[in-house]
Amino acid sequence: MGSLPDWDFAVGLAVATLRSKTSQTQEQLAHAAGIHRNYLADVEGGKKSPTMRVVFALSLALQTTPDKLARQALGYLNDPDKKVAALAALPPRRPGRPKVSR
Repeated sequence: MGSLPDWDFAVGLAVATLRSKTSQTQEQLAHAAGIHRNYLADVEGGKKSPTMRVVFALSLALQTTPDKLARQALGYLNDPDKKVAALAALPPRRPGRPKVSR
């Protein structure tokens, strides 16, 4: 297995990929998991390593299980082509919060 920063990036990529598949915004997922949106952004970016409580909360909010999330992350570590494909499939990142229509 790769180094810890690689693992953090792979877990973040797995979360971001599943969030994209469920069509949730970071704010929606963070709210459903009971965490701050900035923390979720750091997890997805591989800057923070989520606690077990957060992994379980994110898994529930993403309608998956922690072991499936971990297996997906491990797949990104073991197969660089899979990681590149997952990165390419993510929607482009937009800086800042989305505008709220009133």
